[in-house]
Amino acid sequence: MLCIALVVPAAPAGAADAYEPRVEVLQAHCEVDFAHADAVAGSDGLTRGFISYFGTDCNQRIRWFEGSGSSWDTARTRYRGVVMATAHDGTGTWVLFANAGGIRVGRRTNAGVERLPVRVDRKGLGGATFPSGDLLASGGRWLAVWSRQVGPGGEFAPTELFSAQTLGQGHCFSAGLHKQRLTHNRFNDDGPTLAPIGLDDATPRLIWERNDGAQGLRSNLRAGWQPFDDCLWRQRRYTAFGDLNTEPDSTRGLEARLLTWRRDGQILVDGGRAFPRRVLGNGASPRISHTAARTHVAWITIGTHVRIAQRDGGAWTETDLTPDAVADQQLVAVTGSGGKATVLIFSPGTDRLTARTQS
Repeated sequence: MLCIALVVPAAPAGAADAYEPRVEVLQAHCEVDFAHADAVAGSDGLTRGFISYFGTDCNQRIRWFEGSGSSWDTARTRYRGVVMATAHDGTGTWVLFANAGGIRVGRRTNAGVERLPVRVDRKGLGGATFPSGDLLASGGRWLAVWSRQVGPGGEFAPTELFSAQTLGQGHCFSAGLHKQRLTHNRFNDDGPTLAPIGLDDATPRLIWERNDGAQGLRSNLRAGWQPFDDCLWRQRRYTAFGDLNTEPDSTRGLEARLLTWRRDGQILVDGGRAFPRRVLGNGASPRISHTAARTHVAWITIGTHVRIAQRDGGAWTETDLTPDAVADQQLVAVTGSGGKATVLIFSPGTDRLTARTQS
């Protein structure tokens, strides 16, 4: 049976709720070319995350940050490497990161204590590409999925997906830590994103990008899921192979799992059972969050601006969060709490991480 997904084209959107001015979260004391960072919102309304820098005179020390509105706290951690993903579960803030010694999962407790990180992969940095990944945490346990290069080929070696977890149940956890390889093919599997586990569905859900690497001609999205009773990943194609479907980011709403991604230069959002697919505009690096029946999608425009779209009561509105920007902006994350969005933006020109929060 052939199923065709309806895509609603972008329509003129009104202005969303006002946003407070940008406030500084932290300042990098080096000349940053690119920041590696992620952030999530906790049930207490605070946004928490980790950030690392790549550039001139930048060390590999990872920084932690926490806050909301105009009030933010930061701290330097003992962890060193490139931040891949962040999660929060009430016991603390978790980080998936990579360095020359491998890929690890660490945690900073709510009391500020950094736990010894668990190494999930002996191979980390050192290849032609940075590894990518995502992380879930619940009740002091976690699930990590990441992509890295495998086998010979140098810069053209394919990337494959791996996972490790303490989250789950069943015979596969007799050793305490369950690891597995998810993909085995000649294409690249990159950019995994995990949707938060819901009360109505405890099955981890995964979306990632399968592409033809340096050719840059073909890329589709694939979906995976893992029932906790056997801990084995299933997968299927999510988008038609042939379009350039890239940069997925997912979250969970009250009614359905939500996804945003880039297709042929346009930003799309899929509301599952909640609302139809919609084209938001041209751009890159989309990020999505959901809070109190509101969905927020932020992205970088062709003109280096950060825009955010909000769906509330079936109506979409948009706001330019960086109207005065004259240099490149890097979108780190969009989080949500109490119906309000917080958008974290890194500016390489000023080497600052800033936040804008809805009024």
